[in-house]
Amino acid sequence: MKTLSLLFAFILLSCNGKEGKDRLQNNKEITTLKTAPYNITDEGDGTKSNYDDLSPEFIKTAKKILAQRKFQFPDEDTFNHKVSEIFSINVKEYSNPIIALRLSMFPEVAIREDQFIFIQDVNTNEPEFINPDLLYHFNSYVFYNTPVSYVWLQSNSPNLLYDLVVHYGYNKDKKLVESIFKKFDFNSLSEMEELIFIDSGTQKKLKKQIFDDIETMIYKGKVEDFSYAKEGNGYLRIGEIINTISASPKEYDEPEQTISYLFERELRVGIQGDIESYLNKNSKYQSDLEKNNFYDLHTLKKYVKYIYQKESNAIFIVQDADGYTNLRKDKNSSSQILQKINTGEQIDVLDQSGDWWLVVSKEGKKGYVHKSRIKTE
Repeated sequence: MKTLSLLFAFILLSCNGKEGKDRLQNNKEITTLKTAPYNITDEGDGTKSNYDDLSPEFIKTAKKILAQRKFQFPDEDTFNHKVSEIFSINVKEYSNPIIALRLSMFPEVAIREDQFIFIQDVNTNEPEFINPDLLYHFNSYVFYNTPVSYVWLQSNSPNLLYDLVVHYGYNKDKKLVESIFKKFDFNSLSEMEELIFIDSGTQKKLKKQIFDDIETMIYKGKVEDFSYAKEGNGYLRIGEIINTISASPKEYDEPEQTISYLFERELRVGIQGDIESYLNKNSKYQSDLEKNNFYDLHTLKKYVKYIYQKESNAIFIVQDADGYTNLRKDKNSSSQILQKINTGEQIDVLDQSGDWWLVVSKEGKKGYVHKSRIKTE
């Protein structure tokens, strides 16, 4: 009997010890969670509002409206995933049960316990500015990409769809992105900055995902080489943005890497003027790139190593023992011959990467010549 009592006491102590460790772990997790960054807003008259104190009656009213319209509230995992995907906020990082998703007079607000987005409409005459149609269709589109809700939002609240793409950087719905780009003013510096940066209030960070859409939808893909540039207006303001980052690097997350990424995206569509000017004015930039392995930006690396020539007066001349060399259509010796170029004739070199260089003859024909047939003077 004594043995059984001792065994029971040991088990009890072990269980208590495990519970204590679990409580300690939970406390640690709670203390490491952050506070929602946009919950406290300045009303502009010296007063502040805190979305932690959002009226339970407002939430109850909104939830009731959604339930009456047979809205299927998502499970916790779906809710967390969609908020992260669309609004770029990981709600699990925060201790707040209610999370305002941006600084605004009427922001979108994540209600974690009930798993829906609370949204108000300043233009409605409904109580508490809760527009039942807007509340339902916004949640239906956000969580289920419901076509009917998308059409309703396009007709009645296009500004919200615009903000999903431009402010939050949501780009999974390509039909939405394309519709926004058709009306977007790429020539506006302020709008372009909002499109490509997330502004946390302390630093700006690139929304890299949106650049693939600009390249595909505006420029119709990337160039094959550096001999031409794609038509499009998507990057009209990138040069100015790069100059702003250079002048105020502390305002940007990883400023040097950000500048390099912007050059990479320009070069992918054939825009060379900004990077060429920057390299000419910043003598250390090329060596900094090499030290950082060009941040794994392959187009930038190719341009700097093989194409860029620092304001030199280098002259390229054909030199071949046969008295001429062949200008070929592709990068191989069996490719179609476009022209014969005599030894001693000057050519313009567009791309020095690889064994076959892309050149232009004095007659204006463009093709490839093996690098062994070209000398520099």
